[in-house]
Amino acid sequence: MSVKISYDELGALYTNLLATQTEFESASQRRSELSDDIGSPYGEGELRDKTDDFEKRWDDRRNKLNEGLKAVTEQAKTVLDGFGDFDTQMAAELAQQMQEVD
Repeated sequence: MSVKISYDELGALYTNLLATQTEFESASQRRSELSDDIGSPYGEGELRDKTDDFEKRWDDRRNKLNEGLKAVTEQAKTVLDGFGDFDTQMAAELAQQMQEVD
């Protein structure tokens, strides 16, 4: 069985993984903004408290997801670099062989 993927698609995957990782990292910083936006409607803080509880649990899960995402991102980068290096090396060898034929 073989898998075919273009170098451009692999590059796009890596870029999207980095963007997702960045979003995950910055999302927890917006938690306080959400609490501030909710405030205390009708003088009650229960909604804000529930939101804070949810955000804390989501932060823990998001951090675990981001750890896995970092590993996948590193693997995608390794594959991308490996194919890029191989392509560059093969192009140089082909160019050298073409010069020897002339």
